[in-house]
Amino acid sequence: MPAQGDDVAHIGVTLRPHRAHAAVVHGATVLPVEPVAPARADLEGVIAAAVGVALRAAPGGAGAVTVDLAPLLLDTLVRTEAEVPPVAAVRIVPRAATDPALARSPAELVERRIARRWTVAGGHDLLGNELTPLDGDGLALLCEELAGTGIRHVAIVAAGSQARPAHEREVADAILAAVPGAHVSVASDYGGQGLVAREATVVIDSALTALTERVLDRCERTLARLPGSLELRVARGDGGYSTPSRIRVTPVVAFGATEALELCGAAHLAGLDDCRVLLSRDGRPVAGEVRHGLAVVRPDVPVGIGTELVVPMAVLTGAPPDSYPGGADVPVIRPEAPPHVLACVGAAISQPASWLDEVAFIESAAELDHVRRDAEERATAMVMANGAAPGSTRVAEVSTVAVPYSPSGTIRIRVRVAGSPDTSLAGR
Repeated sequence: MPAQGDDVAHIGVTLRPHRAHAAVVHGATVLPVEPVAPARADLEGVIAAAVGVALRAAPGGAGAVTVDLAPLLLDTLVRTEAEVPPVAAVRIVPRAATDPALARSPAELVERRIARRWTVAGGHDLLGNELTPLDGDGLALLCEELAGTGIRHVAIVAAGSQARPAHEREVADAILAAVPGAHVSVASDYGGQGLVAREATVVIDSALTALTERVLDRCERTLARLPGSLELRVARGDGGYSTPSRIRVTPVVAFGATEALELCGAAHLAGLDDCRVLLSRDGRPVAGEVRHGLAVVRPDVPVGIGTELVVPMAVLTGAPPDSYPGGADVPVIRPEAPPHVLACVGAAISQPASWLDEVAFIESAAELDHVRRDAEERATAMVMANGAAPGSTRVAEVSTVAVPYSPSGTIRIRVRVAGSPDTSLAGR
């Protein structure tokens, strides 16, 4: 990949349900690329067209292609006829739910993707204290039954695995031994709070793995046929990007990327690092914010899902049409560009990013400082794995809040780290 600079153009692609769009960003110049055909199959064509535009626009040609998969992932998830593999859900909790309604996900869309459910006794509390020993006999029976179902995508969530993932890992290891080649998603990989939100996250992650693999294969084959050593990046829900290898393993982190990209794209077109952006969703106005060039994000309920996920996405709030005429603490903008152009621009200018959300127990201010430093170091290691250049990372956000209805000293810590692209990754 050519050096990051004015001589290099970057490409953003968003894969909408029935059409792929792209935009080329070369410095302050934005060149939208019209789709070549009204079908999903035009992904290869629109990438090739965008690379051609970049080659003509910039002396250094195209540096990277960042793809937003979120609209396609959501569309595939909500369509009942979509080719989504069946998922087995495993809960590790002290005892099984006695009410059938509590045994299900409250989100019908999530429950529809679960072909079989099992509950295994075990789990920990928020501070990592074991609630009950893991039921070895129950685990053995689960593995025997699962092996006979033909299901190869498994979502595992254990109570308290954010603090101590031991039970979750033991169940995952046993399933992989019983069903070689199975794809296992574990909730401890994502942090966050709430059994329902954590379960929904790993179920969606498991359901989308095969589709994500196919789409990224298509992208990589396309780039391999084009001139130059083009780096493929994948947009994340927090508005940053990850490497394709990371998204193949954790596809749910790409969920909800579009809104964050639209906010960042609008800010870029306005030449602002800090602003409030007024967008439209289904004919109604919504507002989001960009601070220091990054969209404000939190774990949220994605449109059409029906339950919160633990991966971060843009915070959009209802906004009356005449709101924020000038009284906000930052400029308020109403972008004129179409949403798909905003998303493509946001993808093209995105940065490698990481997000960490977990619970800790502290007894002093000094211990709080240690917990923060440790979390920042781990989040920094994560952003390096997502494609950040050594020495370029910065802590974009740190928040620590007390966890209600928990022992004194129990805190929830969130860390967000961003960085600059590592140009040595070109062609990998």
